[in-house]
Order: sequence, then C-alpha cells, then structure tokens
Amino acid sequence: MTDYEAHLQYGFAVHMLLVAAVTLGYVTNLLSVQMLAMTVAVLPLTLAGSLFPDLDHHSALPYRYGKRFIPPAMALIILLVGVRYRVPIAVALTGEPAPRLGQFLSGAVVASLGWGSWVATAALFPVLRPPHRTITHRVPTGVVAAFCVGGIVSLLVGGHGSLLAAERVFVIATSVAFLFGFMSHLAADGILRERFLNRPV
Repeated sequence: MTDYEAHLQYGFAVHMLLVAAVTLGYVTNLLSVQMLAMTVAVLPLTLAGSLFPDLDHHSALPYRYGKRFIPPAMALIILLVGVRYRVPIAVALTGEPAPRLGQFLSGAVVASLGWGSWVATAALFPVLRPPHRTITHRVPTGVVAAFCVGGIVSLLVGGHGSLLAAERVFVIATSVAFLFGFMSHLAADGILRERFLNRPV
C-alpha cells in the first residue's frame, strides 16, 4: 500500500494540474482571477481527499488522526452552522424570533447537537470502519463524499437565504478539489487502472 506521504504527493501533483488548467483559463480570459484564487485556496481539500480513502485502515495515519480529530470537527461544524442559523432555529422553536427565550432555546439545541455529534462520532467511528480497500476506495464513495463536503461548506458560507454567485463557485471548487484528491488516491493505489484500464473488452 502506498503510504500517506506518497498519497499527499499525488494529491499535490493533481492540484497543481488543476491550478495550471485554471491558470490557462485565466490567461485566455475564460476564467476570472477570483476563480484562480479559489482554486489555489482549496489545496487543503485536495490533500484531505487524497487521504480520505485510508480512513478504513486501522494503522493508517488518516484513520488515527481521523479518530482523534473528526469528532470535535463535526461538533465545531454543527456549532458554527447553528450560530449562523440561530434566528431560524429560534423561530422554529418558538414561532417568533423572541429575543431571550428563542435565543436561549436555540443555543441549547445547538449545544446539545454539537455535544451529541462529538460523542456519537467518537463512539461510531471505529465501529463503522469498513474493511480496507472496500467501500472507501470506490469512485461513487468519492462523489458522495465530495457532495457532502460541498454541502457542509455551503452551510458555513451561506446564510443569505441563497448562495451568492461567488459562494456557489467556492462551494463547487471545494467539492471538485476533494474529488480530485480522492481520485488521486485511487490512482496511487492502482485501483483506477485495475477497474477501468484492465476491463475485458
């Protein structure tokens, strides 16, 4: 199995190809400088995608770090989203944006969800780990995970009722970057070659 450093190198190389493609689009006036800046900025998502499949290996670095940091990260995401949408939550709980009761109940719900997600994720993470190179090493899983990443980002950057044009572009960029990183992992493991190039005609 290719180690995590090699997967990071594959992910970085794929991201540089993506940046080069967007740069070409920029110099030919097909893409904006904002798109180029966003493509450069989402490098961490590409690297995260390049490590994501090995969450299924108990001794792999992604699993060991994921087991430690994913539960608090999930709680933090829920808290941030809850703070952004505290007024709609208050309205849903009380029927109106009450300045005190609604805010208190909204905060209590968000805090409870954050704590519950931390506890549940920490408990279920090792239990739900699939066998190595099964479901987490499949292209559909990468597509679903990329959509999930985009959904989380849209909740974090939204809050206007609908996403602005620049926010939609950023959400798409994060999803694409994560998916490219995921695909680079499968390429590094030789899975893409096995599944697509060695198929009998």
